[in-house]
Amino acid sequence: MPGHFTFYCNKIEGDLAFFDEVESKHAIQVLRYGVGDEIHFTNGAGLSMRGTIENASKGGFSVRIIESIQINKPLELHMLMAILKAGDRMEWACEKITELGVTQFTLFQSDHGERGRVNVERLQKVALSAMKQSHGAWMPQIKVVTFKEAMEMAKHIAGKYIAYCGEGEKAGMAEVKLPAAVMIGPEGDFSVKEFEAAQNQGWKPLDLGEQILRTETAVVAVAAALRLR
Repeated sequence: MPGHFTFYCNKIEGDLAFFDEVESKHAIQVLRYGVGDEIHFTNGAGLSMRGTIENASKGGFSVRIIESIQINKPLELHMLMAILKAGDRMEWACEKITELGVTQFTLFQSDHGERGRVNVERLQKVALSAMKQSHGAWMPQIKVVTFKEAMEMAKHIAGKYIAYCGEGEKAGMAEVKLPAAVMIGPEGDFSVKEFEAAQNQGWKPLDLGEQILRTETAVVAVAAALRLR
């Protein structure tokens, strides 16, 4: 039997789980799982399950569930990132922060940002793959919104931070506690108008150090710093 892999299932009926053609290609054709083998899988909403394969084909397979465990949702970590022109850079950030357990990933258009196109469906596939690879049980929510909507999305979180390169008093990473929301701007930084609007909504300026990081690097660095303490 192959080594330990985590698969994704979004159709469960009683004690049977049904897997689609995509998962079947990975599990049955590539990894050579077969009838009687035990597999581990998740629904992406906190359930971690294991079971034995009952039927398998190229079009899909079914599993008899042996055990189902509800995994507590991690403390909220909402990362908000300015839209980038390069889709592969957004995908890279999405992959890495999913592995790190970010609960929500929001992309927004910024005054100084590129007018990039966001393929949400592609990002969801990247996040799904990253969740499975890291044996996670929670998929991050992924949304694309305006800057104004981004500010309002985290109003229920007390710890809201905006990484701003301008002058002034700022919080350090050591001061950030979960649950938290952290907003990372474009490489041209937030406009003064955006920064002042965020402050008026309760967002606190955040210092990310002396090095100037690319947007996607800053997103991953912050997520790692907060999750790996």
